[in-house]
Amino acid sequence: MRGDSFERFAPLTGVAFVVIVLIGFIVGGDTPGAHASAAKADSFYDKHHDVQTIAAFVVALGAAFLPFFASSLKRALDWSGGTGRLANAAFAGGVIATTGFLVLSTIHLALADAAGKTSPQVTQALNVLDNNDFIPMAAGLGVLLIASGLAIVRYRALPGWLGWAALVVGILIFTPAGFIAFLLSGIWILVTSVVLFRRAGAAPPGDAGSLPA
Repeated sequence: MRGDSFERFAPLTGVAFVVIVLIGFIVGGDTPGAHASAAKADSFYDKHHDVQTIAAFVVALGAAFLPFFASSLKRALDWSGGTGRLANAAFAGGVIATTGFLVLSTIHLALADAAGKTSPQVTQALNVLDNNDFIPMAAGLGVLLIASGLAIVRYRALPGWLGWAALVVGILIFTPAGFIAFLLSGIWILVTSVVLFRRAGAAPPGDAGSLPA
């Protein structure tokens, strides 16, 4: 019974991922940009050390849910047919994105910890890095969405419109509109989590958590 319940609710880890990471970004608030002076960056993070530390840990906590969502998605894509290569690519994208979020959290924590304890130039260097460490995170989400979109469109594991949306957003992540696409990827994960959860709930008795092809 416990195993069946876990399988059914596992897709909702995508919701947990998006909500918790969003809270982390909100807690972090507006931070100094990449071109902020050493004095400004050092002063800001020294003054807001506790809040920025909490923000880093909250984002890391949220990121821990992403592999579980990617695993649930991979299962649905696997069961829909094909060789499984697209499902594997989608899962790999989830792992890359998770690593990206954890790297982001680590650098942000180091930045908050360094302020007021080292030279302002060290804080400034970490601040520049903190503002430009998004590539693994964004690229991972792009791979996750593109691979998922191709699998959905080709094998109909999920509604077709989810597949096309994933393809469009995934491609946009690698363009100058990447920030907007990053926000849209969160919405896609939320919606997909709910769709997977509802399908798991609709599975025949004794087969909870399964997703009919």
